[in-house]
Amino acid sequence: SRNTKKKSDFRYYLTVVTVVLGGSAQFYSYGVVNPAQRLIMDWIKQTYLERTGISLSVTQLNLFWSFVVSSIAVGAIVGALLTRVISERCGRRNGLILNGAINVVGAVLELLAKPTRSPELLLFGRFILGVNMGLTSGLCPMYLMEITPAASRGVAGTLHQVAVAFSDWFSLLIGLPEVLGSDVMWPFAFAFPGLFALLLVLVLPFSPESPKYLMSTRKDRMASLDACRSLVGHDAAQHMYEELVREHIQEQDQSPATFRELFTSPQLRVPLAAAAVVMLAQQFTGCTAVFAYSTDMFVNAKLDEQTARFATLAIGIAYFIFTCSAPLLIERVGRRPLLLFQLSACFVALLVLTIFTSLQAYSKVSWASYGTIGALVVYMCVYGVGSPIPWMITGELFTQRFRSTAVTVSVFIAWFLAFLTSTAYLPFSQLVGVSFSYLPFLVGLLISTIVMFFLLPETRHRAPSEILEEVRERSSSLAMGRPWEAVRPTSRQEMQRLMEHSDEHSYASMDNVSSAGEDRY
Repeated sequence: SRNTKKKSDFRYYLTVVTVVLGGSAQFYSYGVVNPAQRLIMDWIKQTYLERTGISLSVTQLNLFWSFVVSSIAVGAIVGALLTRVISERCGRRNGLILNGAINVVGAVLELLAKPTRSPELLLFGRFILGVNMGLTSGLCPMYLMEITPAASRGVAGTLHQVAVAFSDWFSLLIGLPEVLGSDVMWPFAFAFPGLFALLLVLVLPFSPESPKYLMSTRKDRMASLDACRSLVGHDAAQHMYEELVREHIQEQDQSPATFRELFTSPQLRVPLAAAAVVMLAQQFTGCTAVFAYSTDMFVNAKLDEQTARFATLAIGIAYFIFTCSAPLLIERVGRRPLLLFQLSACFVALLVLTIFTSLQAYSKVSWASYGTIGALVVYMCVYGVGSPIPWMITGELFTQRFRSTAVTVSVFIAWFLAFLTSTAYLPFSQLVGVSFSYLPFLVGLLISTIVMFFLLPETRHRAPSEILEEVRERSSSLAMGRPWEAVRPTSRQEMQRLMEHSDEHSYASMDNVSSAGEDRY
């Protein structure tokens, strides 16, 4: 009935909004340190001076600040490793509820750091929030895609990254001294996401569990059908349910895969390598360093601190706007072309940024600062266009049995590299200079983009078995030293294109015959 359909639509959209705000938007915690960097570094320095009577040196302070920034990545690594266990034992929905409770604890610790004059509590609170973010990276896209019908699954998967982009610029806004980033209010800026996490903990228990999880892991077909009806209504539920049954039959009597099975299965080595390279490439774009230290980059471009903070906010908004275009482009253009465009454009933007910072530092060219600012703006725009793809493509490369384990590995890679980057970038930049600090990103990005061009297939609207077959064909061509064969269409794609072409000709000839017959009469 119409009322039932309205109720199911309301429940579905309420679930999506709750997960997006209470889960995906928790990436706010990563960026909020950016505009408040100078203020909190002064607080840390003053606190240790009062506690020990010894002032921290510039190197010691930079190192401590690097740990404050990277502690969230360390926590995210722990959260990533827990993704498989929590998603399989607790379920996707209950795992998100538990994750929301973890976030609330972390937010309380952040709130108490300044009143207790404890930089260590600030660091530990960010570690707890990092655990939340690591779990969020795997659980949110997984749950959103599994509660969504197949036709809209790609769009649902990108909502996670759109929320991440929103939280990035929103954290830059909240962290401004004019908002909550002042000397008195910054603990509230750091604890702010706890409100959305609390909302998730209160609302999500009234939402259904993932139908795919109930079918494949819990082996409860009736509960899966009820969840489908709760999400899409009685009319569309049967079709969604039948798709789940077909996938379940293919994987019947197979328990969720262990890490050992994932790493030792010869059939999965190549797709696992492809998923890992996608995450490696994303981190080699330098996104972690730009998100954490863009205000410092603008200060190096000779902007005053206030203007640098507003410039950081501006590029955060640009990133969000371009990320909003991703759901539309991903379905129209495809995953592979969009990802290759993003990586190539990021390479060009970082190269231009390196050139302008070199001119500014070594040739004392005054106008080069405008080029630096322009390169950062362009970088954030092109990065946003393809940023959702790495977080969703792993789920499309693997079947349900291996999905949660593969997502755990993929998220671990992302956060481990984020930890290395956020910890090492500031000391490395101080050692070699800002201009040369981008070179590791350029080299890694170039290599990983070339590897993906030959190895990664298009995954849009394709079954995991078909994708795996093409990945193996591409890998085999590379292993035989024939990379040009890896980028050719597969025999199946050629056959499909030939059939479509012949169908068009047959329809056209039938139209000609019928029109000729009409003319005769």
